[in-house]
Amino acid sequence: MPRVRRMQARWFAPATVAIVLLAGATALAAGSIAKTEVAFKTIPAGRTRTLTVPYPDALEYAGARYSGEVEIKLPRPGTSGRAPDLALVKILSRGSALGGSEYQVRAHNGNAPGTAAIRLEVIATTVEPLPHH
Repeated sequence: MPRVRRMQARWFAPATVAIVLLAGATALAAGSIAKTEVAFKTIPAGRTRTLTVPYPDALEYAGARYSGEVEIKLPRPGTSGRAPDLALVKILSRGSALGGSEYQVRAHNGNAPGTAAIRLEVIATTVEPLPHH
């Protein structure tokens, strides 16, 4: 009985290695690469601002996918003014702009005057298919 187990183990190991190598080569051939561009802007209390971030390699490759993210952040430590309430910050609009080559966010800081400015972080991402043609 132990002899049969050895035979199965000898066959199983090379087959597993071959499957893993084949899967890795397939994933590499059909892979993609993600590129990001990040921008920050401070928005004083009671103000509205627009932040536009270009997509990396915008409209350069067919089949590329574009997306964007927005993050509202507290001011850096040591900033003058009262601590802002992030619930009062509203994203008025967000999405692609300028023919799809930029990600644009419009935000309003609804905090009272005397409150520290909030920081807005906008991330524009391009996912490009590989290989590039």
